[in-house]
Amino acid sequence: VITKNLFVEAILPASIIRTLSDDEMNEYRRAFVEPEHRRPTLTWPRQIPLGGEPADVVEIVQSYADWLSASDLPKLFINAEPGSILTGPARDFCRTWPNQTETTVAGIHFIQEDSADEIGEAIAGWLPAVQASS
Repeated sequence: VITKNLFVEAILPASIIRTLSDDEMNEYRRAFVEPEHRRPTLTWPRQIPLGGEPADVVEIVQSYADWLSASDLPKLFINAEPGSILTGPARDFCRTWPNQTETTVAGIHFIQEDSADEIGEAIAGWLPAVQASS
């Protein structure tokens, strides 16, 4: 991960439908030019709550899930198709949250790279309705 800049060179492109241009890839590389700058790309994935660990992160995620499930705060769920992580039961769970608008855009994980305009349009259409109702 650190020596080969695996996050930027492999995981990022595999998580986007389209092919990023050389200029776009170079912009992602810019923050991680030196191996010592790549530590966050190793540390952060180790903090993803899998199998009940790390316990403190699991607790935070559960707390947010509980709150979102009960909150009437307006929510915009930007679903990705085909998606990657937020699919199946996790996506179904999110769809149960109250006072939520859902839109679906093309994307795998880094959906802003495949559907930036559609995401902007979804926010632009959703936000005025939320503001008008408050």
